[in-house]
Amino acid sequence: MNVRTCRGPAAATIAVVSTLWSAGAAAQVVTLQELEVLALHNQAQWEAVDARAAQADADVSLAKARRKPTVTLDVAGYAAPGSQIVNVTTADGGLATVRASPRVSDPGAFLARARYEGIIHLSAPLYDFGRTKAAVESARLYREAARARAGASRDEVVLSVRASYLAWLEAHVVHRLAAKSAEEAKRERLRVQARVEEGDRPGADLDDARYHEVQEQLAAAEAKAPLLAARQQLEYAVGAKLSPTAVPDLGLLDAESPKDRSSPALSEIDALKRERNAARLEARMHRTTRRPALAVSGQTGLSGIDDNVFPMYRLGMTLAVPLYDGGRALAQARAIDAHAAELDAELQDRKAAAQDAKQRALLDRAQAEEQLQIVDSLVAVSEKRVERAEARYEIGAGDLDAIASARASLRDAESRRVHIRVARTDAMFRLADSQQP
Repeated sequence: MNVRTCRGPAAATIAVVSTLWSAGAAAQVVTLQELEVLALHNQAQWEAVDARAAQADADVSLAKARRKPTVTLDVAGYAAPGSQIVNVTTADGGLATVRASPRVSDPGAFLARARYEGIIHLSAPLYDFGRTKAAVESARLYREAARARAGASRDEVVLSVRASYLAWLEAHVVHRLAAKSAEEAKRERLRVQARVEEGDRPGADLDDARYHEVQEQLAAAEAKAPLLAARQQLEYAVGAKLSPTAVPDLGLLDAESPKDRSSPALSEIDALKRERNAARLEARMHRTTRRPALAVSGQTGLSGIDDNVFPMYRLGMTLAVPLYDGGRALAQARAIDAHAAELDAELQDRKAAAQDAKQRALLDRAQAEEQLQIVDSLVAVSEKRVERAEARYEIGAGDLDAIASARASLRDAESRRVHIRVARTDAMFRLADSQQP
């Protein structure tokens, strides 16, 4: 087994690998869904997008933290001159212990004294005119946009596998038709050879039969090159080698497209929409920084000098009124508004492109279904022409060139039918993608 950048021993991957790489002689039918699962385990192109999504999660938590109070503990110890402890008599005759700083000229003014304190600070926002709310909503939308882009990246892998799989399926069927024609030409040559040996047909017929046999063999060999190229492209898209016996699921040409698939185009539209709304909220947040903010604060603890300990506490309310910031907040808001307008324009373009893609898928499906009815009739007529040419040759009224020409026309009609059926399947997939919410 040759797998590039395999992502771990997941049960789903093991099941797929055991199907694709079994060494049995019989052909192994490989479904599109199996290869999509394997590709999503092998490919790593969305890891950077996932990292951005994780960063967006952190940004949401950071924005929400602005609503919560902050509590800090400051513990300090140091030695410094001054701040002697003295007793003074109050106006009412009482006694109070105070800290006093000696003058420079006093004895011992420069002697160090041990000081220490332990204080708990509490600060809690009360009201900021919607600043924090806008920041939280903006971060949340950016996070959802990052997740949408991560989904679009995964969908791109699936679409790449799907396109490669359909090309492989078409090349496989066309090669099979050419190989079938080569086998029929070989059987025809053996029949003609037997009749020539019996004297029923002239020897020139054997030369014609051999010529047509070699022609069909060459056509089969030429059809093998596109098959190998399509197979190699699919292996690149999946990120793994297919078994030599792997063959595509022909039932996909008759099945209806699934309804639970996501579309990278619509995921990208959703991401742009959320990014635009997030940018608008971010601009609003910058504008609200010019408005006052109200908060409550408090402190409590102990401070001391030597062995003298003093209580400390303070409660208060703060109203912070921005006066002038040089126009920084307004400039930031205008810049982000311009980015939001740019995102909105891109969003409208993507919506128009998605609608156009849906209309093209509808048109392609309708044309494929119409062409399929015609080509079915063409195949039926071509089969009758082959039967008639063979019957005329049997009774001596025709030649081998007429049979070869009829068979070539039949193979061409069958190849065209395969191409139309693949185009119809692709159109149905694209239509299902465009109808996702």
